[in-house]
Amino acid sequence: MAMKILTVSEITKLIKNLIENSFNEVISVQGEISNLSTSPSGHLYFTLKDSGAQIKVALFRKYLVLNRGYSPKNGDLVVVTGDLTVYEQDGVYQIIAKKIEYSAVGLFYKKFEETKLKLEREGLFDSLRKKQIPLFIKKIAVLTSPSGAAIKDFLKILKDNGVCLKIDLWPVQVQGISAINEIVESIKKVSSYADYDLMILMRGGGSLEDLAIFNEEVIARALVDCPIPTITAIGHERDVTIVDFVADFRSPTPTAAAGVIVERYRQITDLLFDAEKYIIKEMENRLYRSSQRVDNLALKLDKNSPLSKIKRVHTFLALCVETLKNNINLKINELNGKLDYIKAMLKKNTPQVKLNLVKKDIFNLEERMKKDFNKRLSSSLDRIVMFESVLKNIDPENLLKKGYCIAFRDKSVITDVRQISLEDNLEIKMKNGYIHTLVVGKKNLEERNG
Repeated sequence: MAMKILTVSEITKLIKNLIENSFNEVISVQGEISNLSTSPSGHLYFTLKDSGAQIKVALFRKYLVLNRGYSPKNGDLVVVTGDLTVYEQDGVYQIIAKKIEYSAVGLFYKKFEETKLKLEREGLFDSLRKKQIPLFIKKIAVLTSPSGAAIKDFLKILKDNGVCLKIDLWPVQVQGISAINEIVESIKKVSSYADYDLMILMRGGGSLEDLAIFNEEVIARALVDCPIPTITAIGHERDVTIVDFVADFRSPTPTAAAGVIVERYRQITDLLFDAEKYIIKEMENRLYRSSQRVDNLALKLDKNSPLSKIKRVHTFLALCVETLKNNINLKINELNGKLDYIKAMLKKNTPQVKLNLVKKDIFNLEERMKKDFNKRLSSSLDRIVMFESVLKNIDPENLLKKGYCIAFRDKSVITDVRQISLEDNLEIKMKNGYIHTLVVGKKNLEERNG
């Protein structure tokens, strides 16, 4: 006998009839309100949940009028009385509520408030504790899902605004119990890098259940312990989590977080542009004044004409010109190469030495300065190579590669056998991983030598 093939509408209709016939009387269900929303027509829609399951509820306006003594809120523990049915368009079962009674504060909201109060009493929300978001940002660590829309929107906004900086994506789960330890460990790893200017913990919108992990105390404390300035960008503007209170800066959305970076990038760009204009103007003024001084001295020298005096003055002027060149180069280097084109402009506008009698002396002086500079540069490079060699020899990671290992107890390095006791759990770090071991015996070197 051939199996009958049903359409989606047919199987949904069968399920609807089965549920509604099995629950042909009104039912009362207790649970916690979540994801509460109001339609333009005044109907209420929310999710009723407990620790193990959830069900959708619709409270139409005509029944809402009959429940005027109570205004539902997210986190309330309530008893909903109504009809169990199936909404065929979405293929979900739901309760059409006729009555809703307040019972108590829900477990979700209660836990949220308890955690919030605990951390607030410890001073973890204090603005004086929080670090300033730096103005000049070169490298950012972003903790989020690599496949989510949040990171895509974030990167698009930075790209559209011409923001050029290094962004490292640390992929983490952003939903579910397993994501908690993953986020904490990633925060700790990011904290060990000194070259990050900013860390952003990011997630797109979702239900209260989806965002619940960001109310976990362990994640909040990991953010507090992070030495790098932190920004949270969780959900939508209406979504507020515990990590938002402890972060150095709370951005209502990932898009808004990108806006913070763009604003700081524009500020530093404006500052650099203003500095560039100031330096150009200052160098032009100095060059103009120097040119006038050279012309005036040349006129005086032409009038007095003692040859020896002319040579001394010309030598002094040449040194002044060379000093101006060096000062210009120093100013340009301080701008990290962003003002390189100023060099060319200054070189084009450098006063031409009109005193041909001292050209040879100036050339010889330049050669001596170059040789001295190269000699000092070579010496500095040799010292750098020496220091690099010393640093490599004392690098713990290199010692691990030679067969040494490092013992930890409770994440603290053990340097003396007297620090450990029998049956202690130790963590042994080797070059490519860790070994967890139990101490079954120990011996001091003094005992061994004795």
